[in-house]
Amino acid sequence: MNHVAAFAAVLCGLVLAVSSAGKVRGKGVYAEFVASVPAFGVPARWARRFAAVTLAAEFVIAALLLPAAGLIVAGAVAGRWLAISGLVLAFGLFGVLTAAVWRAVARRTGAVCRCFGPARTALAYRHVVRNALLLLVAAAGVLAVPGTGGGEPVGLTLAAALGVVGAVAVVRFEDLAELFAGAVPEAR
Repeated sequence: MNHVAAFAAVLCGLVLAVSSAGKVRGKGVYAEFVASVPAFGVPARWARRFAAVTLAAEFVIAALLLPAAGLIVAGAVAGRWLAISGLVLAFGLFGVLTAAVWRAVARRTGAVCRCFGPARTALAYRHVVRNALLLLVAAAGVLAVPGTGGGEPVGLTLAAALGVVGAVAVVRFEDLAELFAGAVPEAR
């Protein structure tokens, strides 16, 4: 089970690290993120707070999960506690974000996915599926962590490497989805 925990910690940790970095990487990018929040059903007066809490949560969870993955691969007990904490928080955050995206898509608000920085693509049901898959990975990781104890370093390293591949697929989701399913119309 420690392979699943290592995979989940790396995938979720990297996705959240790239997501948080993408929201603050350039001038005006964070302001665009804050401006996009009301389209998810958050009252405009709470948009700044919601955006700040989301960004802080992404940074904190990534800071828990990435070291946890390394400690799990190294066989350290501390990796379990960091992974449990980070994956439970990731599960909660992904749950909130999945619900918010589903609500925006269902209500056709024209919300734009600014998960990884500036974007023009309107949210679609495939974004709900992407977030739900992240939710499932976090849940699987939480369930796998208690069984973490030892393991082959090669297998654990391979699981972590697969987590990196999974994270790249999530971060480049728009490109992959467009390649296989076609483009989603740009938001107006």
